[in-house]
Amino acid sequence: MSSYRRLFRAKRLINLMKANRGMTSTGKQPIFDVETRKDFEQRVINSDRPVVVDFHASWCCPCKALAPRLENVVSEQEGRVRLARVDIDEHGELAMDYNVGSVPSLVVISNGKVVNRMVGLQTSEYLRKWLHKAVPHPPPEDTEH
Repeated sequence: MSSYRRLFRAKRLINLMKANRGMTSTGKQPIFDVETRKDFEQRVINSDRPVVVDFHASWCCPCKALAPRLENVVSEQEGRVRLARVDIDEHGELAMDYNVGSVPSLVVISNGKVVNRMVGLQTSEYLRKWLHKAVPHPPPEDTEH
């Protein structure tokens, strides 16, 4: 692995730690990097909640701009959804499996199936609306009886 890639990973790890992302009540991190195909299957395909998969590349400037916006929007979901980051240079076969032709590409997977997808850099507000369509929030509980 090149020293540039190691430096990029170290910076990304530091940023993740600074972002104050605690563990969810299930003990699983809401935001994580996919390490292997088996990891993808276990943490994304078999997830008990929807997962936004961010297909990105370290050399992609729009990906770098989208990442903090997406992480903030996912963090606002209070554990109802997770974010899996897939580097297409390390996991090209996953990108091909999900027909990723350009980056950044986002795919929402729920119960092992793709329920929504989007390509390109978007605003935080657009991401919120897109995610709400893909993962509707439960209606508020009625407290009056």
